[in-house]
Amino acid sequence: MSRKVRLGFIGAGSITGMHLRNLKDVKEAKIVAFADPNIDSAKRWAEQVGLQIKEGKTVFSDWREMLDKVDLDAVIVLSPHSAHCEQILTALDRGLHVLTEKPMVVKVSEARKVIAAAKKSGKVVVVGYQRRFMPQFRFIREQVIKGNLGELNFIEAFVGQGWQRGTANTWRQDPKLSGGGFLMDTGSHIVDIVLWTAQAKPAQVTATISNNGAPVEINDIVGIQFSDGSLASIVAVGSAISFFEHHTFIFSESVVRLEHGKIVIGKRRQDQPWGAEWKEVEQSEFPPASNPNRHFIDVVLGRTENESPPEDALKVIAVTEAAYKSASIGQTVKVRL
Repeated sequence: MSRKVRLGFIGAGSITGMHLRNLKDVKEAKIVAFADPNIDSAKRWAEQVGLQIKEGKTVFSDWREMLDKVDLDAVIVLSPHSAHCEQILTALDRGLHVLTEKPMVVKVSEARKVIAAAKKSGKVVVVGYQRRFMPQFRFIREQVIKGNLGELNFIEAFVGQGWQRGTANTWRQDPKLSGGGFLMDTGSHIVDIVLWTAQAKPAQVTATISNNGAPVEINDIVGIQFSDGSLASIVAVGSAISFFEHHTFIFSESVVRLEHGKIVIGKRRQDQPWGAEWKEVEQSEFPPASNPNRHFIDVVLGRTENESPPEDALKVIAVTEAAYKSASIGQTVKVRL
């Protein structure tokens, strides 16, 4: 491969802007084409990055035609969720690396196909879970791995967003295209960061969900029990008026709270059985930040190991699938891994 990684975008909706911002200072990335059923959207983004607008050469309405006609090293998949599996598998079969938006796929069976295809092709699949590259979450995960704060036994994660109102009458609320509702979409990030931080294998799930009058589920309460006996509670509220998020990690000797980008740690006081001594973690203590796009290019060029592989995305969709089933039948469901 040349030093430049030639990228084609499959899907050119509003999320494209974030990916372009992430790639802006990545000199090894070369964007060469965009494909979207709305070719005007492909043209708009192509113009923004300085490509000459040529239908059938730099912009396409059919992503398959882009793969046929453009010399690529990799693709970035930004299409509706239910289209991901076919697009990822096709790209891998063409010998292309893949960065895909979350969720990687919408079924456990599809995740297994992607994992098998990636191994067969020898190409990279990176899933765009950006919290993995944020310094606050990397710091917390380091504490879990090193055991600095005691044994992790409970995680509480909350995300609220004006998702129901903001995505009304779009593909995100069409279950055939989205594969689910708020838990499948924004909630996927939260499920992932809980699993990534916990380190233990998710064993079973108990969930309650509400559509809140929408075609897909909007509000979710998901309980996870891990193989080591630890627990996690995920609350995802798509009917909120704005975006907000917080996380709490309960250890045997301490508590870690993350909200508004700040981390505070409460450590057990030996002189007070019910007390804790609290301290905010300084920004200088956080590990360096990155983003999925920068990481993807580094992985493709062999500079680093894949920190967001399809095997982890399988766990996310397995928990999500179990949550939907649990809510449907009113019982605890084992996670299929």
